[in-house]
Amino acid sequence: MTATTHQLTGMLFGLITITFFNLFSITPEHGTELILFFLIVLFGSLLPDLDTPRSKLGGRFPFFFISYPFNWLFGHRTWSHSFTFIAIVLVIGWGFGMAVDWEWYLSSALAIGVASHVLGDFFFDGGVPLFYPFIKRKYKFFVTARTKRPGELNISENLVAMILLLSNVILGVSHIGFDVWEVILMVLTS
Repeated sequence: MTATTHQLTGMLFGLITITFFNLFSITPEHGTELILFFLIVLFGSLLPDLDTPRSKLGGRFPFFFISYPFNWLFGHRTWSHSFTFIAIVLVIGWGFGMAVDWEWYLSSALAIGVASHVLGDFFFDGGVPLFYPFIKRKYKFFVTARTKRPGELNISENLVAMILLLSNVILGVSHIGFDVWEVILMVLTS
């Protein structure tokens, strides 16, 4: 997946999480908390690709100081694309959250972004080693999209990106209180 598709997946996971929290009357007290939540989720959606300097995040300063050694030691799509990594990020996030007195949803935001990345790659042709380092086999969904290669027009990834974008818009519009179908009808009839 490209960085854009990963961030669209992260945004969708963030919207689903906030929607789920609203069911239990758990909502951010301030708009700044909501913005911070989504920024952390979006960063988390790129974090697993820190294991390659060819990624958007891994190729940028100061992250390439981390990505080159990690890529040399572990390679791409290994430990950072596993349940183990998600659990480690979650525990670190909760520890950090307790230290700075954050609400638990903010403390979980980075792990939510990482989980969105791993699940996103699960639906693409490369697969992910979900149980790494215990089992190194890569798992993938039985129907996968093809990962976009540089300079390639890739219809399957573009289709996935469009579906994610549409899902984000529908869930985002419904989250701010509009009737989604009323808005869609209004747009179509204008």
